[in-house]
Amino acid sequence: MLDIFNIVFPIFALIAIGYGLIFSGLIPKEAGAALSKFVFTVPLPLTMFRSLATANLSEQAPWSLWGAFFLCVFAMFGLGMLVTRFLFGREGSVLAVAGISSGFSNLVLLGIPVISAVFGEDSLVPLVMLLTIHLPIMTLLSSIMVEVYAREPGQALHFGAILLKVGKGLMRNAIILGILAGGIWGFIGLPIPELASGVIDRIVPVTVPLALMAMGMSMREYGLQGDILNGLALAIIKTVAFPALFYLVTATILPLPNAWTAVILLGAASPTGVNAYLLANHFGVGHRLSANTISLSVLVSLVTLPFWISVAHTIMGH
Repeated sequence: MLDIFNIVFPIFALIAIGYGLIFSGLIPKEAGAALSKFVFTVPLPLTMFRSLATANLSEQAPWSLWGAFFLCVFAMFGLGMLVTRFLFGREGSVLAVAGISSGFSNLVLLGIPVISAVFGEDSLVPLVMLLTIHLPIMTLLSSIMVEVYAREPGQALHFGAILLKVGKGLMRNAIILGILAGGIWGFIGLPIPELASGVIDRIVPVTVPLALMAMGMSMREYGLQGDILNGLALAIIKTVAFPALFYLVTATILPLPNAWTAVILLGAASPTGVNAYLLANHFGVGHRLSANTISLSVLVSLVTLPFWISVAHTIMGH
C-alpha cells in the first residue's frame, strides 16, 4: 500500500500545483492553455514517436485490445446517457455530452503519467497503440453527435463531409503525427540517429510533470458549477464501471497479454478527458455537467486509482 501511495501522491501533487498556481494568481490563467498547447505539440508527440520507433511490433496485433476497449467505451457512452436521461430527467444534446463524459478517458494527460509511474516508460507501447485510433474514433463520434443534434428536422446526415472534416483535423494534430512517424520508423527498423536521440532524450522527461500541471491548471477553469449529483454519477461510471467492465471483458471475451491488460486497465480508470467540455461548448449545453464530471472524476480517482493500480499489479503477478 505504501508503494502505491508513493506512486499516486506525486501525480496528484503535480495536479494540485498546477491548480494552485492558477488559483493563487501567481501566473495568469492563460498560461494553462499555453502550457497544454506546448505539451500536446512537443513533448507528448516525441514520447509517442520514441515509444513506437523503438518497440518491436512485428508479432503484436492490436485488434483484441481495440475491440475490448471500445466495447467498453460504447457501453459507458450508453450508460451515461441512460443515467442522465432516466435518473436526472435530462434530454436532447446534453445526453451526447453525458455519453462522452462517461466514455472519454484522459489517456494522454493522466494515462501516460500514471502508467509511466507504475510500470515505466517502456510499458507505454500498448497505450500508444490504443491512441492510434482512440483520438480518431472519439473525435469522429463527437462530430457525428454534433451533426445529429445540430441538423434541422429531416435534414440528411452527411458522413462523407464529417469524415473529411475529422481527417483534416487529425492531420494537423501533433500527437497523431508523432504516432504515425514513430510507427513508420519502427516498421522500417532503423535506429533513431544519435544526435536526434540526444535531443529527444532531453525533452521527453519533462512530459509527465508538465502534462500533470497543465491538467491541474485546466481544472481551475472547469471547477464545480452545479449539476453535482449528475456529474458525480458520470464520474463514478468513468472511474469505476469503465475499468471494471474492461477487466471483465479481457478476462472472459477478449483476453489480452497480462502486460497489455494491466496497462490499458489504468488507461480505462483514468478520469474524463477535456473533450467532453469542448463538445459541451460546441452544443452550447451541458457545460456544468461536463465540467463537473472532469473535476469530480479526478477527485474520485484519488480513491479509485490506487485500487486499480493494485489490481494491475496483481495482473502482472507483482
